[in-house]
Amino acid sequence: MEQSMDGLEERHANIINKIRNAKSFDILKDIEILHFCSFVLLQRNRTKQTKQEADELIDNIGKEILKAQVETGEIDPEIGDGVNILDIMDRFKITKENSLAFPMLQALTGVDLIKDLEVVVIENNTNKGFIISDHPIVHDNRRFKDEVERFLVGMQSRGLQVFVPISDEVQIMLYDPEAYIVDYSDKQERRVSTSSTEVIQSLNDMQMINAFENVFFREVGHGGELREVQGRLSNHIQEETTLFRNLEPDEHDFDTNNEIIESGYTAPDYSPYLPFVKQYVDVDFVVERQPHVNKKQSEFVKKLLADARQNAEDN
Repeated sequence: MEQSMDGLEERHANIINKIRNAKSFDILKDIEILHFCSFVLLQRNRTKQTKQEADELIDNIGKEILKAQVETGEIDPEIGDGVNILDIMDRFKITKENSLAFPMLQALTGVDLIKDLEVVVIENNTNKGFIISDHPIVHDNRRFKDEVERFLVGMQSRGLQVFVPISDEVQIMLYDPEAYIVDYSDKQERRVSTSSTEVIQSLNDMQMINAFENVFFREVGHGGELREVQGRLSNHIQEETTLFRNLEPDEHDFDTNNEIIESGYTAPDYSPYLPFVKQYVDVDFVVERQPHVNKKQSEFVKKLLADARQNAEDN
């Protein structure tokens, strides 16, 4: 998969350069907007942190399946010397080769999940540059994080915001237009120009909170300042950035009477200061902004996986 993406990466780089140089989203053609969406999804799902999250998810799901098979009698839990496998599950991990393959597949096929989001090109007119982390795509949900506990920052969540830094002068924010309204500096270009260091610092704070191991910045001599910021934000930096738990039918809002396994990103308990963004009050939270799109994408991914499985069996 990685080897086949060279042409796509070049296309993404050209699109990002166009936005960066023009500080505008209006210059993009329709097909380039779709490619920008795929860039955002890939940048979120192609990091070391996502690899760790995928490994943890595989381990958790594998152990849930193992427990279920023991309960139904499909597997004998006794593995010798009086040891029950359920008693030692914390001593081993269930793994899978190429654990990033499925997150990458979701990114490459999931453009429809976010193409309904609106765009803000945030132009930084301060002397403090944007920073970028090794896990740069940040999800937030300022509108609903004080009202809803779960499913806040999924790709289809009502109220989703996605922050995409592309240079020290330009950052993109995708947002749900049903939950927010933006006071643009230039609505045609979808640009907001800001001279507020508070805005820039708060967006940089989001990068610090979301970072896995590293942050990158252009200015020389800012390492000490960033270490101070890291200390200030220490209470907001979460060790566990993904959620995994079983939910009974009365604990979730999906159209099924079955228990589901909830897995997904957790929303940071910090939101940036964005005075040009206002929230709509009369809007309800839903986990799927467009249920038909979510269903279509899920069915498409299932077909791809089934075809790949069949191809592997044939060969």
